[in-house]
Amino acid sequence: MAAVRLRKAFRYPEDSDEGREELDEEEQEQLIEQLQRQNDARNAQYHIIFTSIPLLSTIAFLPSVFAASSLTEWLLSILGVLSLLGTAYTMRLSPLHPDRKGKKPVTAENERITRLHSALLPVNGAVCLLLTAAYFFAGTGPSSIRPVLYLIPGAMLAAILLARDMMLSVDLSALKNLQYEHKGA
Repeated sequence: MAAVRLRKAFRYPEDSDEGREELDEEEQEQLIEQLQRQNDARNAQYHIIFTSIPLLSTIAFLPSVFAASSLTEWLLSILGVLSLLGTAYTMRLSPLHPDRKGKKPVTAENERITRLHSALLPVNGAVCLLLTAAYFFAGTGPSSIRPVLYLIPGAMLAAILLARDMMLSVDLSALKNLQYEHKGA
């Protein structure tokens, strides 16, 4: 009698559960903690890099601050320096995540700092718009500053806001919530 040959249904390798290991609760917690440490280290690097860039950009305005040919040029240069310093402050010291849990006690000083953080961005944006308008209306007279430098604060603010948005896009709380959905599995 001829041997009976049974056919097996074709399966893709990723369809099989044989090679897949489930993580237990402790391994899930360790993995989430490792990812959190990596994210915190990367955020610290971004904070340093994106804080130093606007600070270094202030060098472009220093010659016109100390040797401006007109009061308008001096004022616009001071605004450029202040805008870049505000941008660096926004990146370095402004909190990435608002305190949602209420762990910090509400004091008058904390309230003032919170108001400063919330007002700094719109004021800095207005200064950047003013400097951009100055770029478009700047004359070609004798000047110690090139009008294109007035665009630097706006470009730095946009880069910082983009970097902060990218840093905020990594949220491990959703991963932590998934961890406990499969508890006991």
